[in-house]
This record gives sequence, structure tokens and C-alpha cells, in this order.
Amino acid sequence: MITSKTQAAIAVLNDIYAGGDVIRADACQLTEQDMDILLSKLLSAGLIKLSDKGDSRDIQVYSPARDSSDVSLLDILEATGEHLDCNHPTTEEFHMRYGKAAQKLGIVNYITREYLKEIKLFEL
Repeated sequence: MITSKTQAAIAVLNDIYAGGDVIRADACQLTEQDMDILLSKLLSAGLIKLSDKGDSRDIQVYSPARDSSDVSLLDILEATGEHLDCNHPTTEEFHMRYGKAAQKLGIVNYITREYLKEIKLFEL
């Protein structure tokens, strides 16, 4: 339901909000170029700030621009230009990974899929 690029953005943001102590972004296996693009998008969207010191490719030189409770999934999707993938039912693995958020996203996924079923080819 959440694309791999969105998952990477969430991991990077979580790392930055944790103060760079926990590096989950490494698990996303982003290339340097992809990481540069992602950080640039998050910076442009005002989700993170860049300190005056250090290499802009190092996530430890970034800090949160807002309180984490003020950053929504919609903010992340808009910043990255990504989307939700509602082409498949929500899996148990998804629920295990995202916990409470998965419940809400599972409902969105289900409702979206139901509405998409109602749009017939002759209407397009």
C-alpha cells in the first residue's frame, strides 16, 4: 500500500527525528543519488532543515523542521510526489509493520478499492 520510496522517506524522517542515532534508512538501500533527491524533496517541503555544517548527503546534518506530530502521511506523499498503491488488499505483514497507522490505511485501501470497482470501462 505504501510505495518503497514512501517507506524510504518515512525511514529517513524517523532517523532525522531520532537525532540520527538510529539509522533505519540504511535498510531502504537507496543509492546516493536517490538519497540526495529524497533529502532535497523533504527539505523543499519544509519537513527538515539543513545545518550550516557538514555534508548535505549525511542525514545527521539535518534536523526536524516541525514537531513530528505535525507531519502527516499526506505531507510525506506530497513532498515526495508518491502515491498510495491500492491495487492489492492490505496484507498482514503491512499491519505488523505499521501497527496503528495500518488500521487507518487499511480502511482507506478497502474503501478506495470498493470505489474503483464501481468505475466501469465505458465510463472512462
